[in-house]
Amino acid sequence: MNILKSIFTIIVLSISLSSCGQEDKIVGVWDVKTEYYQATYEIVSQDDTFFGKVHYYNDGSTEYKGKNKKEDYFLTDVELKDGKYVNGKMYTPDGSYYEVIFTLKNNDTLETIMTVENKPYKEIWTRNTTY
Repeated sequence: MNILKSIFTIIVLSISLSSCGQEDKIVGVWDVKTEYYQATYEIVSQDDTFFGKVHYYNDGSTEYKGKNKKEDYFLTDVELKDGKYVNGKMYTPDGSYYEVIFTLKNNDTLETIMTVENKPYKEIWTRNTTY
């Protein structure tokens, strides 16, 4: 019985460790601070696609704290291709969206380029290591 328990423990640990190593570096909590707003977002993955949800947002006139519900998701359809995260759609509260491309500059810096009014708009997101 102890042998079976040991084998089961080793298998579970192996699966856990290998799945941790497979997690993509874009996954995590990110802080954004621009002249227009500040926010804390989280990027999660599912089936080779990435999604983002709001933990906190404040633009001086609107403050929002995420409730970990479906309506907190504002970013969809992000896919990794050739070292960039493309095809993302960043939704606004009115249902419209911006196309977005992410480039991981290093483990803690994410460059975000959106198309706003047919012009590129760049933000730098910084990994939040305390969230």
